[in-house]
Amino acid sequence: MRKCLVTGGTGLLGINLARQLVAEGWDVSVLSRGETNRKWLSDLPVTFFQGDVAGSVDSAMAGQEVVFHAAGDTGFWKKRYPAQWRTNVTGTVNVVEAARRAGVRRVVHTSTVDALGFDPNGIADEEWPDFNLGRFGYHYAISKREAERRALAFDGDGIEVVAILPASMIGPYDVTLQYGRLFAELRDGKVPAIPGGGACFNDVRAVAEAHIAAADRGRAGQRYICAGEPVSYRRLFDAIARRMSVRAPRLVAPGWALIGYGWLAEAASGFTGKAPDLNPGMAYYMSCNPVYSSDRAVGELGYRIAPFEEALDEAHRFLSENGFLG
Repeated sequence: MRKCLVTGGTGLLGINLARQLVAEGWDVSVLSRGETNRKWLSDLPVTFFQGDVAGSVDSAMAGQEVVFHAAGDTGFWKKRYPAQWRTNVTGTVNVVEAARRAGVRRVVHTSTVDALGFDPNGIADEEWPDFNLGRFGYHYAISKREAERRALAFDGDGIEVVAILPASMIGPYDVTLQYGRLFAELRDGKVPAIPGGGACFNDVRAVAEAHIAAADRGRAGQRYICAGEPVSYRRLFDAIARRMSVRAPRLVAPGWALIGYGWLAEAASGFTGKAPDLNPGMAYYMSCNPVYSSDRAVGELGYRIAPFEEALDEAHRFLSENGFLG
């Protein structure tokens, strides 16, 4: 059996990736900080290692052929920016260096389309040169861009590295409630307004399949966008509301209002000691309509662009059947 390690294996992508790898006959190990959410893999023959990607990971690397580096900090609380950099940047370098020492053949690094910026007048691809998401301090995108750059710099130096750049992922096993929280929040009337922008949404299972394809078919040193259907937040919130048998808010927040709220939320977090639900950088991005081309991933990895509504159905089914919606 081919052996692999999945870092961040207890998150949305990691769980779906580990499950697909087992289904395809891989001998799978998972690295996670603790035991939280391991139960979603407990029915599988998976070996668990406990550790921080920025700490010692050598024991988890021993004997692995491929490392799928899916761990990452997606938060946007300014107070935790140093910790985010440590996980996303320092942790990525540490993982690739440890993999190289252990003789791992290839690292498939999970980046994000946020690390590209976006083309305000068209469709961005892997060569898009204008990183334009740092204007309001979008630290997550900045840290992931640097992590990807450093990871790919190792390619050819005793190891192969391929980067996968997913857009917004939806689907089953959203145990960290990436988008899953919106189902309950809309049901409970906790969403006063809808952002005016949109995003490319993809099925997390299709992104997991692309990672596995990249282990063999991806060109070393390349980046592959795995985006999906461009969807406005109006359509997203309406679709979720329908599944919860409620009505989505009618009010659409203009960009300036959403960004202003982001500033207020970030300032308030300094007094409350709680993470803000939005910051200016994320607010700016959510007010835009970034669109990305997945042509390279479709042509070289067989990436499938799954229908948005089907992925949303699977997310709703999982959340409902497993008690996440009360």
